[in-house]
Amino acid sequence: MDAQTIDQLIQAAVAAGGATLSEIESKRMLAAAGIAVAIPELAASAEAAAEAAARIGFPVVLKIHSAQVTHKSDVGGVALNLRNGAEVRDAFARIRQGLAARAPHAAFEGVAIEPQARPGIELIVGMSRDERFGPMVVAGLGGIFVETLQDTAMRLAPIDEREARAMLEELRGAALLRGARGRAPADLRALAELIARVSELAAARGEIAELDLNPVVAYADGLAVLDARVVVAADGARPPATAATLDPERHRRRVENLKRGFAAKVVAVIGDKRAGGYLWLRAMQRFAGKLYSVQIDPKEIPGIEEMGVTNRKSLAEIPEPIDYAVSAVPRQVAPRILRDCVERGVAGIGFFTSGFSETGEDLGIKLENELRATALASDIALVGPNCMGLYNPALGIANFPDLSAGSAGDVCFISQSGTHCINFCSQAPNRGIRINKAASIGNALMLEAADYIDVMTGDPATRALGMYIEGVKDGRRFFESLRRAAARHPVVVWKGGMTEAGARATFSHTGSLATPAAAWNAMVRQSGAVAVAGLDAMLDAIEMTARCRAMTGRRMGLVAMTGGQSVVITDTFAGAGLEIPALSPASYEELASFFNIIGGSFRNPLDAGGTIGGGSVATGNLDRILGILDRDAAIDAIALEIGTGLRAQRWAAHEDELTGLLDQLAGFSRKSPKPFVLIMHPAHLEELVAKGKRLARERGLVVFDSFERAAAAMRVAYDYWSGRAARGG
Repeated sequence: MDAQTIDQLIQAAVAAGGATLSEIESKRMLAAAGIAVAIPELAASAEAAAEAAARIGFPVVLKIHSAQVTHKSDVGGVALNLRNGAEVRDAFARIRQGLAARAPHAAFEGVAIEPQARPGIELIVGMSRDERFGPMVVAGLGGIFVETLQDTAMRLAPIDEREARAMLEELRGAALLRGARGRAPADLRALAELIARVSELAAARGEIAELDLNPVVAYADGLAVLDARVVVAADGARPPATAATLDPERHRRRVENLKRGFAAKVVAVIGDKRAGGYLWLRAMQRFAGKLYSVQIDPKEIPGIEEMGVTNRKSLAEIPEPIDYAVSAVPRQVAPRILRDCVERGVAGIGFFTSGFSETGEDLGIKLENELRATALASDIALVGPNCMGLYNPALGIANFPDLSAGSAGDVCFISQSGTHCINFCSQAPNRGIRINKAASIGNALMLEAADYIDVMTGDPATRALGMYIEGVKDGRRFFESLRRAAARHPVVVWKGGMTEAGARATFSHTGSLATPAAAWNAMVRQSGAVAVAGLDAMLDAIEMTARCRAMTGRRMGLVAMTGGQSVVITDTFAGAGLEIPALSPASYEELASFFNIIGGSFRNPLDAGGTIGGGSVATGNLDRILGILDRDAAIDAIALEIGTGLRAQRWAAHEDELTGLLDQLAGFSRKSPKPFVLIMHPAHLEELVAKGKRLARERGLVVFDSFERAAAAMRVAYDYWSGRAARGG
């Protein structure tokens, strides 16, 4: 990289208060960055243009050169395939006249002359800067594809050539690049190298606000950058200052105090009241350590003491070091409470209190700024505000009454919504999901999602991580934490505010600024995490990734109970992007020896109800079918439908049949190296099937309510595990 040339071009633009470089200047910068480009010649007269064209060699292209023109074609500023000097002179005159007619304010500085490129596949490659994530590199098919289909892929810069190739494979028009309808494939290596170099330039030079190479023409043996535009900002890139960047060492101590809060031995609940049902004291009733109430209102104290909780009128009266406090005081009192906690040496505090910046009110913003100023000058781990706080069921640290307590788990959850945190944690046990740690983080004033990710995935007990996120302040730090986490565990992300209306709602909810959807999706994909779009999908994905074997292939072995269901299960799994391959000849030969083909079929999917009696253990046929699918090298994972029809109705009176079946399936699941899931439709047997699912999960089996939810969860799991394998994880 020729840093001196790049410096000169950028410094000149910055000195001018920021500027859009001309095509010639832009291509000089690209050449200095190691990107092969043909730099046009500039001609200020028709005769000079004709002479330059003769030197270059016909045919040539003329493009207008004017600092006030961004889109050359809009002013008639491009002339193609000029074959001799006379055509060049005529084109020069037309371009000059067109500018005068269409943009009389623009100064005409001449034309740029370059060789006419041979036809190929047009692409666009460029970069822009996202408010939260910084430089983002973009690639896509050009021409009508980028205008009408918006067929582009995006990544946080810088990236390597492997990631650039992944971007190209993401495009809906990737088949065109690989060679379609008899065309030669494009030079994907050259394209990947170009994208990677553009990303390196964007990451290295914060002054570059935008960069567009459009079009780039790809050939079987290289490429050509036909046009280029670089926009230089006057002040360069300035990442937002956050608590972590203002004082990294103090922030490190805050994170240590967050860990101490999750492992608290002494908890103080401040300001809990009868009117709220003593929410926090009831939530903490099974806390394994020492629980105190801090309340000065004499009307509230008797009710607190009736609960068997020791009340103190101030934090100073609590004799032990306080690891974690919960504040439920009105917002006007919150800054004073925080100052008291800092003075007392409290390690961490969760503010249930709301009414801060998320309201948009001047008072709320003022009070939040007071909290921030106090917290910045201390090591306290401030959770929230506007949140439900921390949850560690193993210690009975809870953020809502009636959540499970007393047992350790292996799944963690982070949420900017208190409701989503409570809903996930309350539904998790019924899904066989055991919570290790959870946190409702609200406005994330001091500690951001990245901090909770680092703490939770640094816990050796953690096996999977889910999160509901509405926005992040330090996007790069969030990305790096997410990437480290996804390299170790399945990470499932549910983003709120992906639509314009949703983005407005997130601001009113948490004070977060929603990140544009394209940049967010690119960041999640690049990190190695996977995305879902709702609570049920989150629960399904976490159950699949935390309770099931790694889904390293997409070829499914499907077993349904009836013919109609076998058709639907095939459509559903194929629609989710999973494959339903033919079995091996040996498998078909073995199936033919016992399979009941009257009212059934042993193609894949298997219409097996008649062969296995709806799930009967007695025949032994179910065990034989599962064994065949387990041994068949064409199958990566197995899904079995049970609990339909008359067989399920018998379970009400013959529970031993159900438990015997589930014991058999659990034994198979433990022995098989392949992911194995059950599908049990509630249908008209909801209570009975619900019991069956509970008994199945008690035996370690993974169960879904429908074909659709099973297929979606298995696809999410495949995306995670295959992406991790591609990254060498």
